[in-house]
Amino acid sequence: MSASLHHIPPIAGLSSDDEGPVFDKPWQVQAFSLLVHLHQIGLFPWKDWVQVFSDEIKASPAQPGESVNDTYYRQWITAMERMVTALGLTGMEDITQRTEQWQQAYLNTPHGQPVTLLNASCPPAYGNGHEHLPRHEPVAISRATS
Repeated sequence: MSASLHHIPPIAGLSSDDEGPVFDKPWQVQAFSLLVHLHQIGLFPWKDWVQVFSDEIKASPAQPGESVNDTYYRQWITAMERMVTALGLTGMEDITQRTEQWQQAYLNTPHGQPVTLLNASCPPAYGNGHEHLPRHEPVAISRATS
């Protein structure tokens, strides 16, 4: 475990051999480190985070088909959103707007290319490889006649 995390009490997500947090996806690392950074710069005491996170875990248990890590970091993100809005660092409107921008950037990014916010407002000039996503218009189905 890095020296900078020694002052933080043990939390769920750390492996039993203290190698550090278990992350399945890069965004999980970013969410975890952002919250730890906000604590380290003194924006809130760790006990406040533990309370907010515990409340979220109780309020929003695992969903069907959700992995343990997906549940944990979904709860982490929601609790972090509550924490940063309570601290006045941002508002839910800003979080919602940025989420929508990232979703649009994903839809506009050609398959295999990194997703960046620049793509949020620039539709691709060619197919983006996301044709497998649900259609936004209804599909007409007619019965075969013989």
